[in-house]
Amino acid sequence: MKPIRAKTHREVLKPFLKDARFRRGFEEELEKLRIVDSLIRLRERQGLTQSQLAKRIGVSQPFIAKLESGEAHNFSMETLIKLAAALDSELEVRFHPHRAKAA
Repeated sequence: MKPIRAKTHREVLKPFLKDARFRRGFEEELEKLRIVDSLIRLRERQGLTQSQLAKRIGVSQPFIAKLESGEAHNFSMETLIKLAAALDSELEVRFHPHRAKAA
């Protein structure tokens, strides 16, 4: 009997990513996760709790928890700027054009 091999996440996603609408949504969520991951790593590296960070920017701990879990979808630039200042960090927002597809 031939062993069964589970598909990788890339193999599962490949047909879905052909749909432009799905791909846009997927890329947006991935970018949010990158921001959240960066925020968590920076907070932890500085030894801060969610409560301590919340106090620094004048919000509640549950708000920070929502940010870090990806549940808060509409946080403002003002919030990002406050987070950067509270974490003694530089906020950098850049736009990069997508690579042109080969013809």
